[in-house]
Amino acid sequence: MESTVARPGIDVGPQRHRPVLALVLALLSLPGSTIAWDLPAGGLWIGLPLGAAAIFLGLRARRQRSGVRMATAAIVIAGLALAQMAVYTVVSALS
Repeated sequence: MESTVARPGIDVGPQRHRPVLALVLALLSLPGSTIAWDLPAGGLWIGLPLGAAAIFLGLRARRQRSGVRMATAAIVIAGLALAQMAVYTVVSALS
């Protein structure tokens, strides 16, 4: 007996990390690091985790060669947001 039922394949390969999420997190870290400074505890509790997650996901996407340009943009934007937070924290601590 031979079955002619065609079954769809199952993808068991490694998951591709989409750089879109990294770019969205990087773009959300910008208002989290600028506008949120008026909130209690400053923007560190909003912008810092979003920027760190964007850099982490962007590096993973670049390592797997999926959307290299978008992942690089996410890393750069999140890095600038984190650098801006560091500069603002140092300047406000010194003054």
